[in-house]
Amino acid sequence: MHFGWPDAAIVFLYLASALAIGLWAGRGHTAKDDFFLAHRAMTWPVVGLSLFASNISSTALVGLAGSAYMIGIVIFDYEWPATIILVLFCIFFLPMLMRARVYTMPEFLERRYNASARIIFAILSLLLTISIDLSGTLYSGALFLHLLLPALSLRALVMGLAIFAIMYSTAGGLLAVM
Repeated sequence: MHFGWPDAAIVFLYLASALAIGLWAGRGHTAKDDFFLAHRAMTWPVVGLSLFASNISSTALVGLAGSAYMIGIVIFDYEWPATIILVLFCIFFLPMLMRARVYTMPEFLERRYNASARIIFAILSLLLTISIDLSGTLYSGALFLHLLLPALSLRALVMGLAIFAIMYSTAGGLLAVM
């Protein structure tokens, strides 16, 4: 497979466009509502598609597809209960969170219990997200890019993707991510 300058230009234009959208979406953030809740202006289809995209990430597409190839489609069976939990969450728990006007789950836990619950949940969430979810997503993205750019090491590609994701999400907040 040959990766020529037209291919590199398309990848560069895609990444530059994604970063430009993130920067454009992030303009005018003045309050926590703007950054963490996307101005409270997202419609339900956008929120639903964002939840779906978060649940079916590149890790699921690469990992589950590979596992399904090796042991069969049964590997996808554990994903079905997640839809029931998401529906129950949206029907019962989400309206309560919206009425409470909280920004994060740790903030809700502090209001409901105490500051210790907030800190413990926040630390566990960060550690588990970084060690399980984010590491797999960055690695699978780097594997894909390594097919296009074999001269670059996987470590460099993972670091590049991480830096890009940090720039994109901190510049635009939830609106850019959605």
